[in-house]
Amino acid sequence: MHTIVSRRSFIAGLGTACLPAAGARIRVGCQTNAFPLKPGDFAQLLDALQSMKRLGYEGFECNYRFVQDQFSRAPEARKQIQATGVKFIGAHTNLKEMLGARGPEIATGVAALGAECIVMSASGLSAEGQFTKAALLEKVRQIETVARLVKAHGLLLAYHNHNPEFANQNAEINGLAENSDPSLVHFLMDAGHGYLGGGDPAAFIERHSRRVYGIHLKTFRGKQVSGQVPLGEGDFGFEALAAAVRKTHWTGWLIVEEGGGSPTDRRAALGPDRAYIRRVFGV
Repeated sequence: MHTIVSRRSFIAGLGTACLPAAGARIRVGCQTNAFPLKPGDFAQLLDALQSMKRLGYEGFECNYRFVQDQFSRAPEARKQIQATGVKFIGAHTNLKEMLGARGPEIATGVAALGAECIVMSASGLSAEGQFTKAALLEKVRQIETVARLVKAHGLLLAYHNHNPEFANQNAEINGLAENSDPSLVHFLMDAGHGYLGGGDPAAFIERHSRRVYGIHLKTFRGKQVSGQVPLGEGDFGFEALAAAVRKTHWTGWLIVEEGGGSPTDRRAALGPDRAYIRRVFGV
């Protein structure tokens, strides 16, 4: 059992040495988990986007369940989303679902609504960050299969980690980056889960900044998801991550992710979170 570093790491390393394209900048988004939304209530989602806009968020991410009812009326729904002035960053789903029969339907519908990406999570290989090369490469194969599917619909594939991928000094997340095709697989790095997993999100940015499409920001007390608190009030902050962002000239989406645990209504944290990002990241 060991951490894998493949021949692809050289290709990925070339990308991290490059500066972003002219005009690229950091944008700040919000995950809709902070709002007590009901699947199928599109008007409620649009109201949430208006609230985000007032707080200074430029984009939103949501689980695809909150927009799937709009797939059949995508042109109209897309116009309604655009009218809020909040960009549809991406819809969250999981590897099993995207490999299944509904994968093409989800990709088609999300693309028609104007999203930039599919945000996809999967089970970590090991809570301790110990895994075989064969297991890692099989997971990469599956992720790349989905990435090709969504790319055919004009979407990026952004892999979303949880705690295990950052265990053992970022072992799995590094392995995924260094053994996958940089033109297919991107990452929505969840920095909060990275820290909970005992890893170093700042080190991943320094090593693979060009692969990172976006960053989830959230913090906790007591290393429990149920202990989520507003940014700046938890057991860890993001000053080191902000320094790595500046060092690498990274640009992409910084996304606040409140909620997903308990309590389910965390709207009150969104204003303080936005102020924290301005203070620490300067955007």
